[in-house]
Amino acid sequence: MESHLTVRELESRWKKTLTATQTAAAMHPGIYRDLKKQAAAIVENPIDINDYFPTVEKLIDRLTTLDPCGHGSIFDIFSSHISPSNIWQVKLLRMECKDLLAHLDAFDRWRRKKHHLRRVK
Repeated sequence: MESHLTVRELESRWKKTLTATQTAAAMHPGIYRDLKKQAAAIVENPIDINDYFPTVEKLIDRLTTLDPCGHGSIFDIFSSHISPSNIWQVKLLRMECKDLLAHLDAFDRWRRKKHHLRRVK
């Protein structure tokens, strides 16, 4: 990985990631909502060790459904981060899901700002 990135290069990468994420989420809005719900449930609730692999498989399945070709979206990035081969301690899954939710929250804020969406009560 490059060690000397400029702020402009980082911003450009982030915009490309957000755009790829927007395209992927727009194609599968239901799966996007399910992914957020599952990640939140993992963060908020304990997981039995016997449920670890089925839970991770379902999570990775949703991430790869959202970005099956690896277009550099948030889903693509986290599908490799959450893979059981990369998480060598089960307790780190919760941390990765917190990070995923933070990225998705930043994406949702960017999308609302870009499209000038507002909530009406």
